[in-house]
Amino acid sequence: MKLRANEPLQSGNTSEPGAPALRQTLGSPSIVFMVLAAAAPLTAAAGVLPLSFLFSDNFAAPVYFVVATVLMLLFAVGYTALSKYVPNAGAFYAYIAAGLGRIPGNAAAMLALGAYSLTVIALAVYAGPFASDLVATFTPWADSPWWLWSIVAAALLALLGYRNIDLSSRVLAVLLILEGAVMVILATVIFISGGKEGFAAAALNPVQSFAHGSPASGIMWAVLCFVGFEATAVFRGEARNPGRTIPRATYGAALAIGLLYTFVATAIVTGAGTADVLALVAADPAGVLFALADEYIGPWFSAVINALLLGSIFAGALSFHNVVTRYQLSMGSSGLLPAFVGRVHGTHRVPSNASLVLSIVTLVAIVAAAVLNLDPVLQVFGPLIGILGFAVLAMMAFASISAIVYFGRSRQPRPGILVRLIAPVLASLGLLWVLVMSLTDRKFNRMRPSMARVLGLETRSAKEG
Repeated sequence: MKLRANEPLQSGNTSEPGAPALRQTLGSPSIVFMVLAAAAPLTAAAGVLPLSFLFSDNFAAPVYFVVATVLMLLFAVGYTALSKYVPNAGAFYAYIAAGLGRIPGNAAAMLALGAYSLTVIALAVYAGPFASDLVATFTPWADSPWWLWSIVAAALLALLGYRNIDLSSRVLAVLLILEGAVMVILATVIFISGGKEGFAAAALNPVQSFAHGSPASGIMWAVLCFVGFEATAVFRGEARNPGRTIPRATYGAALAIGLLYTFVATAIVTGAGTADVLALVAADPAGVLFALADEYIGPWFSAVINALLLGSIFAGALSFHNVVTRYQLSMGSSGLLPAFVGRVHGTHRVPSNASLVLSIVTLVAIVAAAVLNLDPVLQVFGPLIGILGFAVLAMMAFASISAIVYFGRSRQPRPGILVRLIAPVLASLGLLWVLVMSLTDRKFNRMRPSMARVLGLETRSAKEG
């Protein structure tokens, strides 16, 4: 795949003349909702954000989310620049192929397709035991099988994924607004109440964050909270004016996630106090938000958060479902997958064939897990989500390297040096550093046997039961 820098933009969504094309109706806000839902902010805030405190052993962890936001914005510079010069909805694999060649590009295609598909399966499976526990908490039905609710979730994903993309975007917008609202409300109440010791300004002190504990581990977990935001370019074939919509959506998503997590992390320190926050996190990482909600608002608000966590899980599954089907569409159109998945539905104007294939794979995986009596959390969800984090970090790093190579050898008009060189170089170095840290962190490896508890892979109601 060799593309000229001045080649006109194309949707890249079909290879057959006269075939139905994707409906280009998505604006920047709709795409932002899609990718923020993939990042599952409430799920990340409850289960992953506290790990930045835990593994860094530092109460100034909010600074790490500022650093992670800067790193994601640096990555977005080269990434969105490539989206204008490489007119393909294949995102990672198209961009990596444009700079590094067809073989690395195809490898990235399979890595992206595999990692994102496994994430859909993981979230659909995880929705099952979570829903079962919530049903047991709020109804007389105490022993509903997890696989039943996972199948229900998979059926809903199939229905929404097969239909018009606007329907999915509206569902995701509602779920995302609700989960974002509960986090903002909790944090705001903590700040208004004054917290335990007043506003914890020390939590935003970079000297404290880098002079103590393990800042590399803190940054690593902060970056992992952003996984999902990079999927903006996948929707370029359905975006209005993709040359402007995709960059705006990418920067908007990175900023929104970064500000939200920094806000919530600072509220956690303010609510628990700088002297006690690490003990609170160490005692029960997944219970931090619930403990603060109980203290500052009331147990009823903890129940609301618990219920909305299920919505956050489903929203993440739906968003990744849409991402996978767009990858399949692009790969089917280019010959990397059968042409069947590269076709657009004549009425819904979405990759319905690809959605159908993914829905069948998801259903088969759920049934297989149930028949094999696998633990849906420890043996399915945890390992598959771990694959996603490492895969995305690797693809982001290589996409940044690809931007450097692509613009460096281009003989056509190209962006300024900040866009084509400085930002991608900084992003590449930062992402590779985070990737190495995530693979070699000794504290993480020592705690791996107990990661189900640490990651919050048990629902609140199950713990209380």
